[in-house]
Amino acid sequence: MSVLWLLVGLLALTDSCESGNWGCYGNIRTLDTPGASCGIGRRRGLNYCGVRASERMAEIDMPYLVRYQPVIYTVGQKYCMDPAVIAGVMSRESPGGNVINMGNVGDGIRVVQDSGHHVPTSWITESQLSQMTEVLTLRIKEIQRRFPTWTPDQYLRGGLCAYGGGPGYVRSSQDLSCDFCNDVLARAKYFKRHGF
Repeated sequence: MSVLWLLVGLLALTDSCESGNWGCYGNIRTLDTPGASCGIGRRRGLNYCGVRASERMAEIDMPYLVRYQPVIYTVGQKYCMDPAVIAGVMSRESPGGNVINMGNVGDGIRVVQDSGHHVPTSWITESQLSQMTEVLTLRIKEIQRRFPTWTPDQYLRGGLCAYGGGPGYVRSSQDLSCDFCNDVLARAKYFKRHGF
């Protein structure tokens, strides 16, 4: 009988780890966000904005992102980044991973950007996803060094804003509500509720 209880305990532990909040950079389940701006929603053909728009864009992108789920989990573990956040960035940057635009911004290290000019691709590689996630974690760590008294949630927001707006974008806590961050977090929360 004790072996049965051990197995039940291990299954419960495995389930809680897979669906739990993991990652070294804040808990996306507890973060409030206004979601996407109306401009972002319009670019994707929506006539509404906010969390509803972010969730709809995430829903549209979900079939494309599911095929990347094993790679997203691998990269998430490598960089201690919640897979839902990685999926949120992918959804925002390259609609569902269906297209990708390789480019750089200012500092020459950003991998994916949404400039409106996309190069179709059949697969985003683990290397590309690792580069994108590494840049995000570098931005978060940069915010941690610059603002050592902030909370993990503020570090995540600051890192996302610096990822979207460039390394000098975040100058104070007033800069933590950028459109990129708000949209990515709303999408990430959607993905977290749907298996990421």
